[in-house]
Amino acid sequence: MKVVSEWLTERVESAPTSYDRSLPDRAALRIRMAWQKLKQQAGEGDELWAFTNPSSMWKKQGRLTGYALVRDGEIVDSVTLPSHH
Repeated sequence: MKVVSEWLTERVESAPTSYDRSLPDRAALRIRMAWQKLKQQAGEGDELWAFTNPSSMWKKQGRLTGYALVRDGEIVDSVTLPSHH
């Protein structure tokens, strides 16, 4: 599944620490590990962004959220988080 730049919602400077309280600990750990995986690939000038696909796509694809590694305005890698619905 290709993440497109229109889905980017906000730049994420540090590892996620606050989670939806309904998430089990294991899911929260996976979120943190997914972020760390991208962070390790980041080079000078790279940015990490959170993303969500548009609600118009949820019926067909489901709601997708995660993190994307952005280099020179291009998404070079991404991780999709486990859905918690």
